[in-house]
Amino acid sequence: MFEKTQLAPVVRPPTKEAILKQADEMRDLSRRARRLKGSVTDEGDRRRLSRYVEELEESAARLEKTAANAKTG
Repeated sequence: MFEKTQLAPVVRPPTKEAILKQADEMRDLSRRARRLKGSVTDEGDRRRLSRYVEELEESAARLEKTAANAKTG
């Protein structure tokens, strides 16, 4: 008779703390890649690691900007 309808799960935006944690993790990966770049001898690998470092830093900066506008809690 009566059908149960499934409700879509409530998706909450990430909290400021969660976004900042993600940015910190990216910065940590960036530092590790930068250290690794110093010990790599192949020029192609070194360039690839440099790009990776830049991408991680840019992503972390974007996340930090997002966190500035996010709600706490």
